[in-house]
Amino acid sequence: MSQIRVTWKQSTLFVFLCTALSVGLPWLVTYLFPFFLLPLVIFFLKPNWTKAQYIFYSFSPFVLLDLYQRLTNVYEAKYWILVKGEMTWELTLFYVAFTLFFLLVGYLVKTIFRLEFKNVSAIFRYSFGKRARIAINGSLLLYTLVLNPLFVASGKEDSFKLIFGIGNSELSLDLFLTSVYLFVGSLIYFNYKSKEYLNQELERSKDQQLSSLSSYVSHVESLYKELRSFRHDYTNVLTSFNEAFQRDDLAMAKGIYQDVVAQSDRQFYDSKYDIANLTNLNNPAMKSICSAKLMEANAKGLDLTVEVAEPILAPNMDLLDVVTILSIFLDNAIEAAEKAEHPSLSFAYFEENQQKILIIENTTQEAKINTKTIFDYGKSSKGDERGIGLANVRDILAKYPTVHLTTSSHQHVFRQELRC
Repeated sequence: MSQIRVTWKQSTLFVFLCTALSVGLPWLVTYLFPFFLLPLVIFFLKPNWTKAQYIFYSFSPFVLLDLYQRLTNVYEAKYWILVKGEMTWELTLFYVAFTLFFLLVGYLVKTIFRLEFKNVSAIFRYSFGKRARIAINGSLLLYTLVLNPLFVASGKEDSFKLIFGIGNSELSLDLFLTSVYLFVGSLIYFNYKSKEYLNQELERSKDQQLSSLSSYVSHVESLYKELRSFRHDYTNVLTSFNEAFQRDDLAMAKGIYQDVVAQSDRQFYDSKYDIANLTNLNNPAMKSICSAKLMEANAKGLDLTVEVAEPILAPNMDLLDVVTILSIFLDNAIEAAEKAEHPSLSFAYFEENQQKILIIENTTQEAKINTKTIFDYGKSSKGDERGIGLANVRDILAKYPTVHLTTSSHQHVFRQELRC
């Protein structure tokens, strides 16, 4: 569900601890079972998550499994084994077999309803998911902290009804079935809304890429025209040299060199020519977003350095995630560099030891920025209620265990280094 892999050593140790607890305190385990994943996440996996993500990924697997067990009466077997102490081979085999059967049921549900948990996880990254986070995590906590203890204490396997007397009539509310409908329905709904939102984001990204690529092509065409003009001027210079040589006029040749040749290559020192190095980016989406942002930086007067020395592919990540990270990093770099005493921005992308390395570096107004807090929601060196972009970067990178980001700030220079 979280896309984070657990090693065999971690899972073996965790299962051993849970089993020891179940054997030692079987009655208490029925109440503690919902919290088993929380220490695994906190002490073993240690992901860089928000509180909402900790709640969702720690409790949703338990809720899904518990709802399945109660619906199929597998919970009754667990109750007799743990609480009543009836640990017969037949009962234990039944419990283990039908609990493993949950994997097949989960796969079928996921396939039929086209449920993708990576889409559901988008509610933690985008603004539209704020209410969704509160709703789904609220239902998880309600089931875990209130309903499950009531179910366990009552000894009811698949039913817990509240009965209301109104006059001569009685109304009943089955809390268990209500929980099933609400939780499964909310997962399906959030999956659908997330897909819809991500599709809209993808369309916007494609439109932006096309626009950026068009700007890049226009930029390259303008450079080509300048080169043609330079070639024409150089032809005239060579003609002048030829005339000076034919006359054997050394003074004339020196004058032509000092006035024309010695100064002619200075125009190519302009940082706008560095942007042409992006031709080595083999991915059009990366090329378009980088060129658009770097041309924006050049237009704002930033001193640019662009290094993409050899042809290179995009990182081994979802392309939308790559474009999002690049856009956030470059926007932040441009905004910060504009305020610096010496505004400059460096972009480098290369491969070393079979590892792709992306470096974005910019000057800052501040001598040093606190890099420990800028990735938190609402935390930013640019003021309150900012910092949503870098918080999104943190959530995106949480999906890729092999991708590492190093952020540093020193002597008015801020640096982001991504290794993947």
